[in-house]
Amino acid sequence: MSMDEIFIVARKEMKGIVKTKSQMLMGISFAVWFSVMAAPVVKTVEESAVFDQFNNLLFYFVLMLGIFTAYLFSGKVFFNEKREGNIETLLCTPLSLRQIWSGKVVGVTIPAYLIALLTAALITIIANLFSTSMLLPSPAITLHIFLVVPAFIAVAVGLLGFGHFLLGMRENQILNISIFIVIFFALSFAKNVISGGYVVSWVAIGGLLIVAVLLLALISYLTRYLSKERIVTTIP
Repeated sequence: MSMDEIFIVARKEMKGIVKTKSQMLMGISFAVWFSVMAAPVVKTVEESAVFDQFNNLLFYFVLMLGIFTAYLFSGKVFFNEKREGNIETLLCTPLSLRQIWSGKVVGVTIPAYLIALLTAALITIIANLFSTSMLLPSPAITLHIFLVVPAFIAVAVGLLGFGHFLLGMRENQILNISIFIVIFFALSFAKNVISGGYVVSWVAIGGLLIVAVLLLALISYLTRYLSKERIVTTIP
């Protein structure tokens, strides 16, 4: 699989996302909003637990905001393109379906991950404003932010893209609504997840990274069962 062809598609998708200012502003707004709402939590816990609480915030919110942003961007890249019939242009090129899928995954993952990094930076800055001691991510959380988060964003985008290529428009609408509900409730119950004395370990981070890599490999393998004919027949 040539990387040049993949990055041609990726650049096209990234340009489309950046040009759609409403989507970029929405992603940035969510990053700012949840950072402002979450980071001050560190001042409500005992001083001995502040560091663990801060790392739990980074562990959970950076990942969830990255996935949520990927969900927002994927709507334009996969669902809208299929609904408007623009996907047919790509299908007529010499690119294989796996190259198209891979390019779109990369094209969505990069801007979504940048939003996730923005979230990490904002949480760190705001949390330090409310803390009497300097708060920085632990080494395990740093690894989580720079490896696990982009890997899971790619998994989320890849799975969404696979579903949009495989299913019809009505099924995709149901899929979009279902995923939004899951992400919404995951963010709503964030307080329960990050509270308590749980400390994120190297083992947990390593396990998540392995799971993400395996899932991405599995979804990539399953794309061989997709067909351009199937996609064309599900275009309205």
